[in-house]
Amino acid sequence: MLGLLNCRVIFLGLLFVPLTNSASDDLAPVTLKQDVPASYTVVKGDTLWDISAIYLENAWQWPRLWQANPDIDNPHLIYPGDRLYLTWRDGQPTLSLKPVVKLSPSVRLVDKRPIPTLKPELMLPYLESDRLLSQASIDGSVRVLGASHGRQFLTEQDAVYVSGLQPEFNWGIYRQMASFTRKDKVVVAFKRIASAEQVGYAEQVTRLRVTEQRQEIMPNDIALPEQSEPLASETNRFYPTPAPSDHGAQILGSLTGQRYVGQYDVVVLNRGLADELIQGNMFELYQQGTQVKLDNGKQVSLAKTHIGNLIVIRPYQYFSLALVSESTQPIGVDSPLIAPPRLSEVEQ
Repeated sequence: MLGLLNCRVIFLGLLFVPLTNSASDDLAPVTLKQDVPASYTVVKGDTLWDISAIYLENAWQWPRLWQANPDIDNPHLIYPGDRLYLTWRDGQPTLSLKPVVKLSPSVRLVDKRPIPTLKPELMLPYLESDRLLSQASIDGSVRVLGASHGRQFLTEQDAVYVSGLQPEFNWGIYRQMASFTRKDKVVVAFKRIASAEQVGYAEQVTRLRVTEQRQEIMPNDIALPEQSEPLASETNRFYPTPAPSDHGAQILGSLTGQRYVGQYDVVVLNRGLADELIQGNMFELYQQGTQVKLDNGKQVSLAKTHIGNLIVIRPYQYFSLALVSESTQPIGVDSPLIAPPRLSEVEQ
Protein backbone atom coordinates (compact mmCIF):
# COMPACT_ATOMS: atom_id res chain seq x y z
CA MET A 1 0.00 0.00 0.00
CA LEU A 2 1.16 3.56 -0.59
CA GLY A 3 -0.38 6.86 -0.25
CA LEU A 4 -0.26 10.49 0.88
CA LEU A 5 0.80 13.57 -1.08
CA ASN A 6 -0.15 16.76 -2.86
CA CYS A 7 0.80 19.86 -1.02
CA ARG A 8 -1.86 21.65 -2.94
CA VAL A 9 -5.17 19.92 -2.98
CA ILE A 10 -7.76 20.38 -5.69
CA PHE A 11 -11.19 19.44 -4.38
CA LEU A 12 -14.53 20.71 -5.63
CA GLY A 13 -12.74 23.53 -7.42
CA LEU A 14 -10.92 24.80 -4.30
CA LEU A 15 -7.15 24.95 -3.86
CA PHE A 16 -5.98 23.97 -0.41
CA VAL A 17 -2.38 24.63 0.65
CA PRO A 18 -1.20 22.31 3.43
CA LEU A 19 0.90 23.23 6.41
CA THR A 20 4.48 24.30 5.91
CA ASN A 21 7.13 23.91 8.57
CA SER A 22 6.71 27.50 9.74
CA ALA A 23 2.95 27.13 10.01
CA SER A 24 3.09 23.83 11.81
CA ASP A 25 5.58 24.47 14.61
CA ASP A 26 2.85 23.74 17.16
CA LEU A 27 2.33 20.21 15.87
CA ALA A 28 3.66 17.20 17.73
CA PRO A 29 7.22 16.18 16.71
CA VAL A 30 7.51 13.93 13.67
CA THR A 31 7.77 10.29 14.72
CA LEU A 32 9.59 8.00 12.30
CA LYS A 33 9.27 4.25 12.33
CA GLN A 34 12.29 2.14 13.16
CA ASP A 35 14.68 1.07 10.38
CA VAL A 36 13.17 3.32 7.70
CA PRO A 37 14.98 3.29 4.35
CA ALA A 38 17.36 6.10 3.45
CA SER A 39 15.88 6.15 -0.05
CA TYR A 40 12.86 4.71 -1.83
CA THR A 41 11.95 4.51 -5.52
CA VAL A 42 8.26 5.03 -6.26
CA VAL A 43 6.67 2.31 -8.40
CA LYS A 44 3.40 2.19 -10.27
CA GLY A 45 0.59 1.22 -7.92
CA ASP A 46 2.09 3.04 -4.93
CA THR A 47 0.00 5.54 -3.00
CA LEU A 48 0.96 8.33 -0.65
CA TRP A 49 -0.68 6.41 2.17
CA ASP A 50 1.69 3.49 1.54
CA ILE A 51 4.74 5.75 1.51
CA SER A 52 3.63 7.34 4.75
CA ALA A 53 3.20 3.89 6.27
CA ILE A 54 6.84 3.13 5.43
CA TYR A 55 8.21 6.20 7.18
CA LEU A 56 5.74 7.52 9.75
CA GLU A 57 3.98 6.26 12.84
CA ASN A 58 1.23 8.84 12.19
CA ALA A 59 0.09 9.49 8.61
CA TRP A 60 -1.18 12.98 9.43
CA GLN A 61 2.42 14.14 9.97
CA TRP A 62 3.23 13.82 6.27
CA PRO A 63 3.25 17.60 5.55
CA ARG A 64 6.00 18.00 8.16
CA LEU A 65 8.16 15.25 6.65
CA TRP A 66 7.74 16.06 2.96
CA GLN A 67 9.84 18.77 1.35
CA ALA A 68 8.50 19.85 -2.05
CA ASN A 69 11.07 20.17 -4.85
CA PRO A 70 11.18 23.79 -6.10
CA ASP A 71 12.92 22.82 -9.36
CA ILE A 72 9.96 21.05 -10.98
CA ASP A 73 6.62 22.24 -12.29
CA ASN A 74 4.42 20.36 -9.81
CA PRO A 75 6.64 20.26 -6.72
CA HIS A 76 4.05 18.59 -4.51
CA LEU A 77 3.27 15.60 -6.71
CA ILE A 78 5.03 12.23 -6.67
CA TYR A 79 5.25 10.11 -9.81
CA PRO A 80 6.28 6.51 -10.48
CA GLY A 81 10.05 6.40 -10.94
CA ASP A 82 10.77 9.28 -8.55
CA ARG A 83 13.35 8.55 -5.89
CA LEU A 84 12.76 9.79 -2.34
CA TYR A 85 15.63 10.55 0.04
CA LEU A 86 15.50 10.81 3.83
CA THR A 87 17.82 13.44 5.31
CA TRP A 88 18.01 15.48 8.51
CA ARG A 89 17.83 19.25 8.84
CA ASP A 90 18.21 21.01 12.19
CA GLY A 91 17.56 17.72 13.94
CA GLN A 92 14.31 17.06 12.03
CA PRO A 93 13.74 14.31 9.42
CA THR A 94 13.05 15.49 5.87
CA LEU A 95 11.95 13.49 2.83
CA SER A 96 12.93 15.03 -0.50
CA LEU A 97 12.58 14.00 -4.13
CA LYS A 98 14.83 13.45 -7.08
CA PRO A 99 12.70 13.31 -10.27
CA VAL A 100 13.13 10.30 -12.53
CA VAL A 101 13.90 12.51 -15.58
CA LYS A 102 14.52 16.23 -15.59
CA LEU A 103 14.65 18.06 -18.94
CA SER A 104 14.21 21.61 -17.64
CA PRO A 105 12.92 23.29 -14.49
CA SER A 106 9.35 22.67 -15.67
CA VAL A 107 9.42 19.57 -17.89
CA ARG A 108 9.46 15.94 -16.75
CA LEU A 109 9.26 12.67 -18.67
CA VAL A 110 7.29 10.46 -16.32
CA ASP A 111 4.00 8.63 -16.03
CA LYS A 112 1.64 11.59 -16.43
CA ARG A 113 -0.52 10.49 -13.49
CA PRO A 114 0.83 11.25 -10.02
CA ILE A 115 0.28 8.61 -7.41
CA PRO A 116 -3.01 8.99 -5.50
CA THR A 117 -3.40 9.39 -1.76
CA LEU A 118 -5.36 6.15 -1.28
CA LYS A 119 -5.98 3.08 -3.39
CA PRO A 120 -8.69 4.07 -5.89
CA GLU A 121 -10.73 0.99 -5.01
CA LEU A 122 -11.00 2.25 -1.42
CA MET A 123 -12.39 5.69 -2.31
CA LEU A 124 -13.95 5.69 -5.76
CA PRO A 125 -16.86 3.34 -5.02
CA TYR A 126 -18.04 5.80 -2.38
CA LEU A 127 -17.18 8.98 -4.28
CA GLU A 128 -18.89 7.75 -7.43
CA SER A 129 -21.84 5.88 -5.95
CA ASP A 130 -22.86 7.61 -2.72
CA ARG A 131 -24.43 11.00 -2.15
CA LEU A 132 -25.60 12.90 0.91
CA LEU A 133 -28.55 15.12 0.02
CA SER A 134 -30.51 17.65 2.03
CA GLN A 135 -34.28 17.45 2.11
CA ALA A 136 -34.48 20.56 -0.07
CA SER A 137 -32.32 18.87 -2.71
CA ILE A 138 -34.46 15.74 -2.56
CA ASP A 139 -37.70 17.70 -2.89
CA GLY A 140 -36.41 19.39 -6.05
CA SER A 141 -34.84 16.30 -7.64
CA VAL A 142 -35.88 14.47 -10.79
CA ARG A 143 -37.91 11.32 -10.05
CA VAL A 144 -38.21 8.01 -11.86
CA LEU A 145 -41.82 7.68 -13.03
CA GLY A 146 -41.65 4.13 -14.38
CA ALA A 147 -41.71 2.33 -17.72
CA SER A 148 -44.34 1.90 -20.40
CA HIS A 149 -45.28 -1.62 -19.26
CA GLY A 150 -46.20 -0.32 -15.79
CA ARG A 151 -44.41 -3.00 -13.78
CA GLN A 152 -42.99 -2.09 -10.38
CA PHE A 153 -39.40 -3.16 -11.08
CA LEU A 154 -37.46 -1.93 -14.10
CA THR A 155 -34.59 -3.77 -15.74
CA GLU A 156 -31.75 -2.74 -18.05
CA GLN A 157 -33.89 -3.63 -21.06
CA ASP A 158 -36.60 -1.15 -20.14
CA ALA A 159 -36.94 2.46 -21.26
CA VAL A 160 -37.13 4.50 -18.06
CA TYR A 161 -39.09 7.73 -17.84
CA VAL A 162 -38.24 10.56 -15.45
CA SER A 163 -40.12 13.71 -14.57
CA GLY A 164 -39.82 16.89 -16.66
CA LEU A 165 -37.95 17.75 -19.86
CA GLN A 166 -34.32 17.13 -18.94
CA PRO A 167 -31.58 18.27 -21.38
CA GLU A 168 -28.65 16.51 -19.62
CA PHE A 169 -27.30 13.42 -21.38
CA ASN A 170 -25.68 11.31 -18.62
CA TRP A 171 -27.65 10.36 -15.52
CA GLY A 172 -27.19 8.38 -12.32
CA ILE A 173 -30.21 6.74 -10.70
CA TYR A 174 -30.12 6.62 -6.89
CA ARG A 175 -31.97 4.80 -4.10
CA GLN A 176 -32.51 6.22 -0.61
CA MET A 177 -30.56 4.29 2.05
CA ALA A 178 -30.56 6.05 5.43
CA SER A 179 -31.02 9.47 7.01
CA PHE A 180 -28.81 11.24 9.54
CA THR A 181 -29.60 14.11 11.89
CA ARG A 182 -27.54 16.89 13.42
CA LYS A 183 -29.72 19.14 15.56
CA ASP A 184 -31.97 20.85 13.01
CA LYS A 185 -29.98 19.56 10.01
CA VAL A 186 -31.02 16.36 8.22
CA VAL A 187 -29.19 14.63 5.40
CA VAL A 188 -30.22 11.52 3.47
CA ALA A 189 -27.76 9.00 2.02
CA PHE A 190 -28.40 7.75 -1.51
CA LYS A 191 -26.62 4.96 -3.38
CA ARG A 192 -26.35 4.82 -7.16
CA ILE A 193 -28.11 1.75 -8.53
CA ALA A 194 -27.91 2.47 -12.27
CA SER A 195 -26.52 4.74 -14.98
CA ALA A 196 -28.56 5.96 -17.94
CA GLU A 197 -28.50 8.14 -21.04
CA GLN A 198 -31.16 10.55 -22.24
CA VAL A 199 -32.70 9.38 -25.56
CA GLY A 200 -35.70 11.62 -26.02
CA TYR A 201 -38.91 13.16 -24.72
CA ALA A 202 -42.56 12.20 -24.49
CA GLU A 203 -45.13 14.79 -23.43
CA GLN A 204 -43.70 16.35 -20.23
CA VAL A 205 -41.32 13.48 -19.37
CA THR A 206 -37.82 12.42 -20.43
CA ARG A 207 -36.92 8.97 -21.68
CA LEU A 208 -33.68 7.35 -20.46
CA ARG A 209 -31.85 4.27 -21.68
CA VAL A 210 -30.20 2.29 -18.89
CA THR A 211 -26.51 1.64 -19.64
CA GLU A 212 -25.46 0.02 -16.36
CA GLN A 213 -27.54 -1.51 -13.60
CA ARG A 214 -26.63 -2.78 -10.13
CA GLN A 215 -30.16 -3.16 -8.76
CA GLU A 216 -33.66 -3.11 -10.17
CA ILE A 217 -34.97 0.42 -10.63
CA MET A 218 -38.21 1.40 -8.95
CA PRO A 219 -40.61 4.33 -9.39
CA ASN A 220 -39.71 7.24 -7.12
CA ASP A 221 -35.97 6.56 -7.25
CA ILE A 222 -34.21 9.83 -7.98
CA ALA A 223 -32.09 10.74 -11.03
CA LEU A 224 -29.10 13.08 -10.82
CA PRO A 225 -27.19 14.50 -13.79
CA GLU A 226 -23.71 13.01 -13.60
CA GLN A 227 -21.98 16.07 -15.06
CA SER A 228 -23.08 18.10 -12.04
CA GLU A 229 -20.81 16.01 -9.80
CA PRO A 230 -17.03 16.54 -9.49
CA LEU A 231 -14.80 14.00 -11.18
CA ALA A 232 -13.86 11.35 -8.63
CA SER A 233 -10.38 11.04 -10.13
CA GLU A 234 -9.60 14.60 -9.01
CA THR A 235 -10.60 14.00 -5.39
CA ASN A 236 -7.86 11.49 -4.55
CA ARG A 237 -5.09 14.07 -4.26
CA PHE A 238 -4.82 15.51 -0.79
CA TYR A 239 -2.72 15.53 2.34
CA PRO A 240 -3.72 13.77 5.55
CA THR A 241 -3.86 16.55 8.15
CA PRO A 242 -5.06 16.68 11.76
CA ALA A 243 -8.73 17.54 12.17
CA PRO A 244 -9.50 20.75 14.10
CA SER A 245 -8.94 20.04 17.78
CA ASP A 246 -12.27 21.56 18.83
CA HIS A 247 -14.24 19.57 16.25
CA GLY A 248 -16.81 17.80 18.46
CA ALA A 249 -17.26 15.26 15.64
CA GLN A 250 -19.21 12.06 16.12
CA ILE A 251 -19.97 9.02 13.98
CA LEU A 252 -23.66 9.05 13.05
CA GLY A 253 -23.68 5.65 11.36
CA SER A 254 -22.77 3.76 8.21
CA LEU A 255 -24.19 4.24 4.74
CA THR A 256 -25.55 0.71 4.72
CA GLY A 257 -27.19 0.84 8.14
CA GLN A 258 -24.75 -1.60 9.74
CA ARG A 259 -24.37 -1.18 13.48
CA TYR A 260 -20.61 -1.76 13.36
CA VAL A 261 -18.04 -1.23 10.62
CA GLY A 262 -14.39 -2.13 10.14
CA GLN A 263 -11.33 -1.16 8.14
CA TYR A 264 -12.07 0.44 4.72
CA ASP A 265 -15.75 0.98 5.53
CA VAL A 266 -17.24 4.47 5.24
CA VAL A 267 -19.20 6.29 7.95
CA VAL A 268 -21.10 9.58 8.15
CA LEU A 269 -19.81 12.29 10.52
CA ASN A 270 -21.83 15.13 12.03
CA ARG A 271 -19.31 17.78 10.93
CA GLY A 272 -18.51 19.29 7.53
CA LEU A 273 -17.27 22.32 5.63
CA ALA A 274 -19.20 24.67 7.90
CA ASP A 275 -17.02 23.36 10.76
CA GLU A 276 -13.77 23.84 8.76
CA LEU A 277 -13.50 20.12 8.13
CA ILE A 278 -11.77 19.42 4.80
CA GLN A 279 -10.85 16.39 2.75
CA GLY A 280 -7.86 14.65 4.31
CA ASN A 281 -8.62 15.61 7.92
CA MET A 282 -7.80 12.71 10.21
CA PHE A 283 -9.20 11.48 13.51
CA GLU A 284 -7.96 8.84 15.89
CA LEU A 285 -10.54 6.20 16.81
CA TYR A 286 -10.87 4.97 20.37
CA GLN A 287 -12.78 2.35 22.32
CA GLN A 288 -14.49 3.52 25.50
CA GLY A 289 -12.88 2.29 28.70
CA THR A 290 -14.92 -0.19 30.69
CA GLN A 291 -16.54 0.68 34.00
CA VAL A 292 -14.99 -0.93 37.11
CA LYS A 293 -16.01 -0.84 40.74
CA LEU A 294 -13.45 0.13 43.37
CA ASP A 295 -13.26 -1.30 46.90
CA ASN A 296 -15.06 1.77 48.22
CA GLY A 297 -17.95 1.07 45.83
CA LYS A 298 -17.17 3.98 43.50
CA GLN A 299 -17.56 3.38 39.75
CA VAL A 300 -14.71 4.62 37.55
CA SER A 301 -14.00 4.39 33.82
CA LEU A 302 -10.73 2.94 32.58
CA ALA A 303 -8.71 4.83 29.97
CA LYS A 304 -9.87 4.79 26.35
CA THR A 305 -7.95 2.47 23.98
CA HIS A 306 -6.72 3.59 20.56
CA ILE A 307 -8.19 1.21 17.96
CA GLY A 308 -7.67 2.92 14.62
CA ASN A 309 -7.78 6.00 12.42
CA LEU A 310 -10.34 7.67 10.22
CA ILE A 311 -9.87 10.07 7.26
CA VAL A 312 -12.42 12.46 5.73
CA ILE A 313 -12.83 11.66 2.03
CA ARG A 314 -15.78 13.89 1.14
CA PRO A 315 -17.00 16.81 3.25
CA TYR A 316 -20.44 18.31 2.67
CA GLN A 317 -21.72 21.51 4.27
CA TYR A 318 -22.78 20.02 7.62
CA PHE A 319 -21.83 16.33 7.29
CA SER A 320 -18.94 14.29 5.88
CA LEU A 321 -18.11 10.86 4.51
CA ALA A 322 -15.06 9.38 6.24
CA LEU A 323 -13.07 6.21 5.57
CA VAL A 324 -11.88 3.95 8.39
CA SER A 325 -8.24 3.68 7.28
CA GLU A 326 -7.17 1.37 10.11
CA SER A 327 -9.04 -0.48 12.83
CA THR A 328 -8.29 -3.30 15.23
CA GLN A 329 -11.80 -3.44 16.70
CA PRO A 330 -15.35 -2.95 15.35
CA ILE A 331 -16.27 0.74 15.01
CA GLY A 332 -19.70 1.97 16.15
CA VAL A 333 -21.55 5.22 16.75
CA ASP A 334 -20.23 5.28 20.31
CA SER A 335 -16.56 5.07 19.22
CA PRO A 336 -14.94 8.37 20.32
CA LEU A 337 -13.17 10.51 17.72
CA ILE A 338 -10.15 12.50 18.84
CA ALA A 339 -8.10 14.90 16.71
CA PRO A 340 -4.38 13.99 16.62
CA PRO A 341 -2.66 15.79 19.51
CA ARG A 342 -0.70 18.99 19.07
CA LEU A 343 2.57 19.73 20.81
CA SER A 344 1.03 21.98 23.45
CA GLU A 345 -1.42 19.20 24.34
CA VAL A 346 1.33 16.57 24.52
CA GLU A 347 3.44 18.68 26.91
CA GLN A 348 0.59 19.32 29.36
